[in-house]
Amino acid sequence: MPGVTVRTNIKEVDLRDDFEEKIAEKASEVLKTPLELIYISVSPGNRMLNNGRKTPMIFVDISAIFKENVYDDFNKIFIPFFASLLDLPLNRVVIKYINVCPTDFGMVREAPEFKHAEFYSSLKQ
Repeated sequence: MPGVTVRTNIKEVDLRDDFEEKIAEKASEVLKTPLELIYISVSPGNRMLNNGRKTPMIFVDISAIFKENVYDDFNKIFIPFFASLLDLPLNRVVIKYINVCPTDFGMVREAPEFKHAEFYSSLKQ
C-alpha cells in the first residue's frame, strides 16, 4: 500500500482543512493508485523540527513500489505541490522516497541511500 508520511513544524491550526485530502489526491494521481489505497500520515507542529528555527518546513516520506528510478521526475511534481500547498519556498520541502520491495519474507522498506541495499536486492530474487 503506497503511503505518504508528512512531518512539519507548522501547527495543525495553520494547515488547510483539506490538507490530507489534497495530499491523497496528488499521491493517487502521481503514483497511479486508487485513492482508497493511499495511506496518509500527517504530524503537524512537530517540535523536533523546530530546533530553534522559526521558518516553516516540511519533510515528506513517500513509500511505494518503484520499478525504476523515478525520483527526479517525482521531485518536479511533489516539491512544487507541497510548497504551494503550504505557501513555502521550494528549498523548505524535503522529500525522501522509500521503495517497498515485496519478498518471500514480506515487505521490505528500502530507501535509495540505504547502505545495505545489495542485501535486500538479493532477497528480492
